[in-house]
This record gives sequence, C-alpha cells and structure tokens, in this order.
Amino acid sequence: MLRSASSDTDQHHINSVGNFLARCVDWVYRLAPWVVIITLVITGGVLYYVTENLGVNTDTEDILSPDLPFRQSDKRYSQLFPYYEDNLILVIEGEIPEQAWEGTWRLAAKLEQNEALFKRVYLPQANDFFERYGLMYLDLPALEEMTDNLAQAQPFLGRLTQDPSLGGLLEMLNELIKAKHEGDTTLELQPILDPISRAIGATLSGQSYTLSWQELMSADQTAPEERRQFIIVQPQMDFSRLLPAESAIEAIRALAQELQLDPAHGIRVRITGDAALSHEELESAIEGGKIAGILAIIMTGTLLLIGLRSPTLVFATLLTLISGLILTAGFATAAIGHLNLISTAFAVLYIGLGADYAIHFCLRYQRLAHAELNQRQALCAAAAEVGTSLILCALTTTIGFYAFIPTDFAGVSELGLIAGTGMFISLGLNLGFLPALLRLLPVPSAGPQRASGGIFGFLFQLPLHYKRSILWSGLILGLGALVLLPQMRFDYNPLNLRDPASESVSTLRDLIKTETTPPWSAVVLTPNANQAQQLAEQLQQLDTVGTVITLQDFIPERQEEKLALIDELALLLGPLLGPAELESQQHRVTLRQFLRTLESYLADPAAAPSPAAYELAEHFQQLLNRLKQSNHATQRQLLLTLQHSLLATLPDNLVRLRRSLQANFITFDTLPSALQQRWMTPTGIQRIEIFPQENIDIDKTHDLSRFVQEVHRVAPDATGSLVLTLKSGEAVVAAFQQAFTYALLAITAVLLFLLRNLWDTILVLIPLLLAGILLGAAMVILNTPFNFANIIALPLLLGIGVDNGIHMVRRMRQAPPKTGNPLQTSTARGVVFSALVSACSFGNLLVAPHPGMASMGLLLTVGVALTLLCTLLLLPALLMATQSRSLVTGKGA
Repeated sequence: MLRSASSDTDQHHINSVGNFLARCVDWVYRLAPWVVIITLVITGGVLYYVTENLGVNTDTEDILSPDLPFRQSDKRYSQLFPYYEDNLILVIEGEIPEQAWEGTWRLAAKLEQNEALFKRVYLPQANDFFERYGLMYLDLPALEEMTDNLAQAQPFLGRLTQDPSLGGLLEMLNELIKAKHEGDTTLELQPILDPISRAIGATLSGQSYTLSWQELMSADQTAPEERRQFIIVQPQMDFSRLLPAESAIEAIRALAQELQLDPAHGIRVRITGDAALSHEELESAIEGGKIAGILAIIMTGTLLLIGLRSPTLVFATLLTLISGLILTAGFATAAIGHLNLISTAFAVLYIGLGADYAIHFCLRYQRLAHAELNQRQALCAAAAEVGTSLILCALTTTIGFYAFIPTDFAGVSELGLIAGTGMFISLGLNLGFLPALLRLLPVPSAGPQRASGGIFGFLFQLPLHYKRSILWSGLILGLGALVLLPQMRFDYNPLNLRDPASESVSTLRDLIKTETTPPWSAVVLTPNANQAQQLAEQLQQLDTVGTVITLQDFIPERQEEKLALIDELALLLGPLLGPAELESQQHRVTLRQFLRTLESYLADPAAAPSPAAYELAEHFQQLLNRLKQSNHATQRQLLLTLQHSLLATLPDNLVRLRRSLQANFITFDTLPSALQQRWMTPTGIQRIEIFPQENIDIDKTHDLSRFVQEVHRVAPDATGSLVLTLKSGEAVVAAFQQAFTYALLAITAVLLFLLRNLWDTILVLIPLLLAGILLGAAMVILNTPFNFANIIALPLLLGIGVDNGIHMVRRMRQAPPKTGNPLQTSTARGVVFSALVSACSFGNLLVAPHPGMASMGLLLTVGVALTLLCTLLLLPALLMATQSRSLVTGKGA
C-alpha cells in the first residue's frame, strides 16, 4: 500500500512537470515564426561577438592551477631564470664535426639579427670560451693521451703545416709509412689511411667528401657528440595565436635553407625543446581534429538519416545543434574570454550530448505524429513525455561537468563550466527552438517499424526471457573486472601523448639515448655558492641521482697539472701553428713516388699492414690511371678536388688548436656572462641541475616517482621538467578523483530528489557503475593507460551513461510499452542511435596522428559501447525483475 501511494505521488509529480512543459511547447507552437527568427538573430549576433572576442590560450602551463605548490616553485624559478622558459633547441649535425661547428656559427649569427622573433640566442658549446678553454675540461688522463699523440705526430705535422697542400700531405704520409715500416710500433696508420682512401674513392666517383682533421686529432672518433652542436633559442611567443611559436620555427627553417644547412650539403638541422614540442603537438592535434571532424560530420549525418528516416528531422536537429554550439561559445567568451587546450573540446562534448537530446525528442514526436494526433498535439505530448527526462539528463550531466570547477585542473575546470552550461543551453533549445522549427517544417514520415522477428527480435527478447542469466552474468563480469582495476595506470610522461614521428619528439628521444646529460632533469635553487655546493654533495649521494651540476663545476679541477701539459704542448707545437694558406700547386713529391713507398710497405710480410693500406694503394692506382688518361685541365681539376677533400678543414683546425693552447687559469670571472646568467642571478642565487641515474627510466612511473621523492626529501622546493611531469600527473589524478566523488554524490542526490524513488535511482546508477568497471578492465587488457588527454573523456561517458539510464527508467515509469519490454520503444531506439552517433563521432579520433587524441578516441569508443551494452541488456533485465517483484508485492498486499 505504501509503495502504491508513493507511485501515485511520483506520477502526480511527473504529470505536473510534463503538463508544464506541454504548455510551454504549446506557447512556442503558437509563436513559432517569432521564436525561430529571434533565436537565429541572437545566434548570428553571438557568432559575431565570438569571432571578435574569443581568444585561445595555448600556454600549456595554465592548464593546472597556478596556486599549486609545485607551480609556485616553477613560477619562482622562471622569474629568476627566464632563459629556460619556452625554448627551442636546434640540433645541428654534420657528417663531420667541422660542418656542424661552422653551420652552428652561421645560423646563430643570422638568428641574432632577428630580435623581433628571437629574444635570446645561446651557444652552449660552439663559442669563443670553449674554443679557447676546451682542453681544460678534458679529464687529465684524456688530456695526457692527447698530448702524447700530438707530440708523436709533431715531426709529421710540422711538414704538413709548412706545406698544407696535397704534396705536403703526401710527403707527411711518406714519413709516416717509412717510420712504421722501420718498426715504430706507436704509430697507428689505420685512422688516417682509411679516410684518405675514402676521399680518393669519392673523388674518382664524382661524390663529395671532406676529411675531418678534428676527428683525426680526437681520441674518440665515433661519438655522435663530436658531430653535433646546439643552439638554444628563446622565441617571442604569441599565446593569442593557435600556434604561438609558428613564426619563429618557420623563420629558422627558412634560414637553414638559405644557408644550405641541409642533408644535401652534409648537415641536418632539427628542432626540439618545449616550444617545438608544444607546436608540433598542436599541429598534430589540429590535423587529427580536421580528419576526425570531417569523418564525424559525414557519419553523424548518415546515422541521423538512418535513425530518424526523415530529412526534416535531420535538418532541424543539425540547425539546433549549430545554434547551441554558437551560443555556448558565446557564454565561454563572456564568462572566461578564451579557450585553453582542453576546453576547446567543448564542441565535441556538446555535439555528442546535444544530439542525444534532439534525437530523443524527434523520435518521440515522430512516433506520436503518426498515432492519430495532429502536429500541435504531437509536439506537446512529446514534450510532456520526454521533457522531464531531458531536464533530468541536463541536470545530472551538468553536475558531472560542474564537479570539475573546484579542482586544481584549471583546463578541465574551464571545460566543465563551459560544457555544463552548454547542457542548459541545449535543453532550452531542444524544448523551444526545436519544436518551433518542427512547427514550420512538414510533418516527418513515419519512422521505422519495430523489429519483431529475426536477429533483432531475438535480441530484443533477451532481457525478457533471460533476465536472471543477464543479471548473474553482469555480477560475475563486474567482479572479474574488479580484479583487474588495480592494474590501471596513469601515464605521467607527456612525451607519450605526442606524435612519435614528429621531428621534435624523435629528436628529443634521440638526445635522451645518446647524450651523456639527457635534456630532462630536476632543478634546485640555493641562496649562495656555499649552500649550492653543500646541497649538491647531499644530492649526489642519492641512489637515483646520476649527475649533479652547479656553476662551480665549470671551474675545472687540477688546473695546474692541465696547464702544464698545455704549455708543454704549446712549446712543442707553437712554431708549427702559424697562419698558413692552402696552396694549389703540386710539389716534387709525386703521387707515383708515394705509391712506390706504399707498395714497398705492403710487400714486406713483417710489416703486417692494415686493410686500409691495401685499399688506399688500390685507389691510388686508379687515380694514377685516371690522370694518365686525362688532359692537363682535367688532371688539374681532379687534383684540386682531391686536395680540397683532404685538406679543406685543416687551416681552421690549426687555428682552433692554436687558440686552445692559449688557455689560462679559469675563475668565476673568466666564465662568460652568458654562461653565468644561466646558473646564477645578479643577487647570487644559484641553480643546481640534477640528472637521474642511467638505470632510471622516466617512462616508468615508479622510477620517476622514486627519483622525484628522493630529491624532494633533500630539497622540498625542487622543480624542473621531471618534477613538473610527476606532480602534474598527480594533480590531474587527484582532480579527477575529487571531481568524480563530488559528481557521483551530487548526481545521486539529484536523482533521489527528482525521481522520488530509491529503486529508480539505483537502477539508473547500476549499469553506469558496471560500465565504468568494465571500461577500467578493458583499458588494462588493451594496455592503454589513462593520460592527460584521454581522461577528459570521462565526463562525457558519465553524461551518456546517466542520460541513457534516465531515458529508459523514465519511459518504463511514465509510458510503459504494452509488451512490458523497454527495448521495443522509441526511447530504446533513441538510446541506440544517440550512442551510435557519439561512438562514430569520437571513434574517428582513432585515425588521428596525435597519440593523445587517438587514445581519447579509443577510450570514448569502448566506453560508449560498454555503456550502451549495459543500458540495453542489464538495465532492461533489472527493470523487468523489479517490475515483477513489484507486481508480486502488490498482489500480496
């Protein structure tokens, strides 16, 4: 009896709301032309307002609240050391070190001339200071080895510096081979004979080749660092533009092309750094959005035609969606003034949920219009039957979005405010503008008839005949999925959200693998040099810390011993390193004489010549044969080409070697100001840079967390890229946990208040909770972690799940079908088609080149599918089971 009284109260409440909505739609029906005109005029005015005033904030730092402690530490660091903010790192790589060095100098000089685009241009390696003092930064054993090698080569190098031509080189090689032939075991011919052989082979085949004298004089000839230089550029960022660094990046590429710094000339210029990563991520996201948008429009229009079977309803639905989208953008402009990288997704969310409202209203109106009701009665009846459900859906979905407003995830907070308000705008349009449009359009044709046989008929009957099996299966699946939930993970590395094929990402990963000091680190600020040194020593003791660098590390150790070696080398080589011009004439030492020396060496079985010597002899013989068959002009050109290939880099290397022998004691005053500014402020505050151990994999959350936690135990205010990566991820996870707790509690409270029935509230929530559990398990099975991009899809899934449940439960309570099967209703069709529209719209993101967008598409597609499955199978089974129990209870009473 009590349940019956409660049902009567609920029905009265339903009827009162429905009657009010019916009266409103009746009023709209009578004033339909004015409603349409006024709405379109307002929409047009808002569109103009939006195009003139809505900005885009593409600064990724603003996505999180600036009040977070780690954001405060980073803000202070950026204020004290602005040189590390929004940088472009230009990686210049040459086939030989000299090409990279020269290309770096030329490109940097051009960049410094354009102050309008570049605030700062810094050369960390290829600068005057390291050219002069580079030997002081070698380890003492490496410097001793280099000194010994140059001392041994001094007699031979002397001949070449006196005569830096092809003849002088051949004379030096003669001396080397003779010395080796006479038993000098300290000489290694392979390193010099091999490149000379390659140079001759390239000349004979007409290819370009330049011998690197820097590599010949270097102890390590294979390290990639030898052929790589860097330019750190701080561009003028315009965050009002969608691509703030676009002008600077385009200018760099144009200058590189102008200076012929390209693979065709043996040089490659690649761009990475924070600004480049953000730029290419935006480009990738825009490209993916365009592809997904075009496909979504095509597929959404197709599905609406299939589902509604009426061009009239499709036109009215699309026009209502477009109007609502513009009005929501107008609210965003007035309330916030800009969109951020996350809130730009409001359009996708609005279309997905706005289409849901329109589909349900149109399907109910279409069915009633062909049930012996005129157009006016059909519109009013549709509003009475569906309107209450739409209001509930708008309220619960808005709560889901608004729950993010108080969180620290500012990007989603703004999205929640915009999208949540957009739900009310959509509700108003679907109960006002849409009925007015339908009043002015022809009555739609009858929709598709319910399937009563075949595979669809069988599927529709499943909840009716197998409700117990479905309920037990849902329970077992839910329990099984709960076992997998602890394996869910959040990917804290933002690099994994970017296109791995993009230049900035591939370059950064290459640097992480090959550079001794990777480009990601933690940073600590200290008040003075003494505290910096003490703290650096403490940090160096941590298990996860590899290298710790301070400004003091730029003062080399054991300087007296190193300077003694450099002075000794200067005394030995000084007279040989005077200025020399590369001459083109040939000396009396001929090619044939050198070949005879080489052949004599090869003929001695005791000499044990290297493979390079045999290859060199073969190439020399080919060169002599070519010269013999050529005229005088061709011979001269061939020899000049060979001379340039072999000796073009020698003069500059001799100049640099001469400058490096002028080194002196290095003090803080000796360090260049550009270097000091990057490590110490004018007030004496110093920065410490901390790099993780080689065995610390920053892609693994556990390793990253260990590193940051250990650093923070010693230096709680530490910041830097690795700290920001971890703390940003933790803030996002905490924000979503907080928001979903608020949303679930608030939605439950609203459902209890408006449905006035505990059972109906539980029935709406159970399929949603099961779908959420299954989605978490699916993410584990698919090995797809949650991340900064795909996690924003969860509010949409929450809205879709709640909306589906409300529509189905309300239909069964308000206008149950005669068969008792909720799947044989226009409401069920509306749920199916709205879910298909959402799935097809968001599933197109899977083809996006942006991994973050693709993962969002995967999450949405799987989530919508699971939500639909639970709504169509589990919810009807629950409805029928509770309905049967209610009937039994009523009979007993």
